[in-house]
Amino acid sequence: MRREDGMPPEADFSLVITEGAMESLIPRGSRVYVSGRAELREMDAGLFLYDGRVICRRWCEDYNGALILLGADESRREDCIYLNREQRKRCLCLGKVLI
Repeated sequence: MRREDGMPPEADFSLVITEGAMESLIPRGSRVYVSGRAELREMDAGLFLYDGRVICRRWCEDYNGALILLGADESRREDCIYLNREQRKRCLCLGKVLI
């Protein structure tokens, strides 16, 4: 794989964000760098494959083991995705977004 100019050494790949769920933190149209090796911690931005789509959201887990993928603005409920224990098995984390 050829590395892009300006790509951080810890990044594995990059892509352009096309949706607005992470706006204010990551504006639509921004190029982000992703590390598949970095540990994703609570409230970190990550890249996820779910339901046939690649999405960028902040990662959160509740006390029941459910996965909650949050947009940058938590008041915009339509950007939040709640996955119970069974649903979360169908969600793959592609890596941590390096901000």
